[in-house]
Amino acid sequence: MLDFLPFGRKKPPTDPLGTIKAATVWMNDLPMGDTFAAHEQVVTALSEFNEKSEAFSKERLKVLMHLDEGAQALQQSLTLQYIINPRMSKQVESRLWNAVFSMNWQLARGYHTFIMAYVGDPNHSEIRNEIPLITARAIRHFAMQAKWHYFRYEAIGPKLWKHVNNLYRLAEYDEFDQKPVQLYPQCQRQTTGSEEYLQLLSLHVLNTNSLFPKQIEMADMWLDLWAGSLRLDKGYDPERHVFCVDLGADKGPYRARKPLADDKLRSWGTKRMMEIIAGIQKSLQAGEIPAKLGLGEDCRLPTCLEFLDRVSEQWSRSGGGRLRRKQERVSKVKLIDVVKDFREVCTLVRHDNEALSPRVQEEEQKAKLTYEEMLDVRLYGFVTERTQKKAGTSVLQGQQSSVPTAHHERWVMENESEFGFGATVEEVKNDWVRLGKLIGLKPERSHHWVIGVVRRLALLDTGQRNVGIEVLGKSPVSVMLKATKPRNSGFTVNGVDAVNVVLPVQGLYLSSNQETKTGVSVILDSSEYSPGRHFDMQVRSRSYSITMGKLIEKGDDWVRASFDVQKKP
Repeated sequence: MLDFLPFGRKKPPTDPLGTIKAATVWMNDLPMGDTFAAHEQVVTALSEFNEKSEAFSKERLKVLMHLDEGAQALQQSLTLQYIINPRMSKQVESRLWNAVFSMNWQLARGYHTFIMAYVGDPNHSEIRNEIPLITARAIRHFAMQAKWHYFRYEAIGPKLWKHVNNLYRLAEYDEFDQKPVQLYPQCQRQTTGSEEYLQLLSLHVLNTNSLFPKQIEMADMWLDLWAGSLRLDKGYDPERHVFCVDLGADKGPYRARKPLADDKLRSWGTKRMMEIIAGIQKSLQAGEIPAKLGLGEDCRLPTCLEFLDRVSEQWSRSGGGRLRRKQERVSKVKLIDVVKDFREVCTLVRHDNEALSPRVQEEEQKAKLTYEEMLDVRLYGFVTERTQKKAGTSVLQGQQSSVPTAHHERWVMENESEFGFGATVEEVKNDWVRLGKLIGLKPERSHHWVIGVVRRLALLDTGQRNVGIEVLGKSPVSVMLKATKPRNSGFTVNGVDAVNVVLPVQGLYLSSNQETKTGVSVILDSSEYSPGRHFDMQVRSRSYSITMGKLIEKGDDWVRASFDVQKKP
């Protein structure tokens, strides 16, 4: 039967992104209670928007800009989740990374197509007045893509550099590179296309595959304030300029070393920015609050002051303190065993120590049994039969085989220096490899384990990771640390305080190093450290009373600190 009643039919769905009014209604209907779901819908909408082959009208550009402005809060929320959770699972990390990166990619893509349409016919373009703003936004979103590549220690592809270099060339050619624009309505200060470009270049110079995402994000936030002190000039003046970039190339910036004359060469100096940083450092040392200096709430002393030193050195003219290897690398391919668990590392080091001093094996075994007995007393109030049987089994196994087993991996080392190694590993199998990770290392034909820290990471095009490892100690010593109890409870089981028992923890003693100018130190679990805390430290068959001193370095779950010996046996 034919339907002749048009009022009974439903109207065909309209394009939610067809007009600025429809886009506003659509944005208001997003599930703001679920940030990730709302963010995902915006990315999908942007992808569909970019796929449509419609005219590049002013109305359509307003829709794209409205989506961009409305998504800023979503982007910031997911970015914050990523930054504050450095130990998230691989699955969660991948989900967050791809979500934020996809948004920046789609926005950069959208703005870039409008800009290219303008370049094709600038005299008849109805979006001419918006070009300075959307060019600055496009550069910002390309810069965000670069930053998120840095978070994963990935290289920046030539296509991104080609796009962003051409965008700045356009801004310079049309003479709006220095025109102030308000990037977003919520921004409190204006910026320019030149500032956005210099911010990207400066962050790339700072990136050395040795910074944590939180540090990269903090430096990028500082550059929002400091990039205005920089200026790109044509040509190169050795008296003023520090870095260069070739606008005609598909590469990023580099430290100037007598570059060849070229009309596409642009250079900039950092004198004014160094003066700003020096003033901030002076204020911090005088007791000023970091947030009042524009450094953000996450800038915590003294680590923030140390990071400022590192930033200043990397951007300085001399670059004398820039991060570099203490010794030249030598190509040398060999296998190297790697252990990632701290307790297993301590066990293997202890075995090395015992091999050097067989007479202390019995004392070390007793210390181990005492630890497990104390744990039973803490949990149950008595020593269980299981622990007693385990102790007997451990003695028999120790008589049969003195070499402890550990869950280790085997890497192919490609180069080494006096203070470290370089290796290439599979990313999927070794997703635990992160900056600042403490590991145990044993190269082939070596007779003992050394302690290393992952200092550099770089993701290769093959999907593998290039890992740079610094050796902290070539002759570490396994120690047991027992915090001094303030008082006894008066209730004991077999002579052990069952209420206020303090269990010993494993640690690693490192001797002083003249090359790195560090004295004796100890590595232990980060939850056990606090300045001035007292420990009884058992080193082989001897015991020392120590007080924890200055924090030298902090990793993901470990710390390295100095200590003072209070009483020798």
